[in-house]
Amino acid sequence: MAVDDAHSSGNMGSSITESALVRKFLWECFPEQRERILALEEDEREFVTPGNLFSEVGAYTLTSDVFVARVLIPLLLSPTPRDSGMAERCSRFIELLLGSGRPFIKEMVSIRITDHLLGYPDNWKKFVMYAGELLLEEVNERKIYYKDI
Repeated sequence: MAVDDAHSSGNMGSSITESALVRKFLWECFPEQRERILALEEDEREFVTPGNLFSEVGAYTLTSDVFVARVLIPLLLSPTPRDSGMAERCSRFIELLLGSGRPFIKEMVSIRITDHLLGYPDNWKKFVMYAGELLLEEVNERKIYYKDI
């Protein structure tokens, strides 16, 4: 089981783990990625042992493998985001994550998503028109770490 699979601190009294919350948001925002989510979960079941019956795909894995690699990067690889509906769903997903109130998820967004957007200035230029209020706040906090932003 990956380190972030069992991470559930900062869940503010909720019984759902960060990983389960990320999965829920992905499932809602990107139904076309459900097969990939299920495949990752099937792979994770290989780690279930008699002493460890609980296993879930980690929040970082879900975000990196499903959202960044299969949704965000393909969207940003086009000269201009041709699919405004997809860009809007990406923005909604990011806003849901940042609006969760969970420090672990906010840190994950910074590391996995914001870094991808700001680390490649052309990516941010393409996506900024779709960025929601919470992402704009996040970018404002983090842009000091990047040049050309």
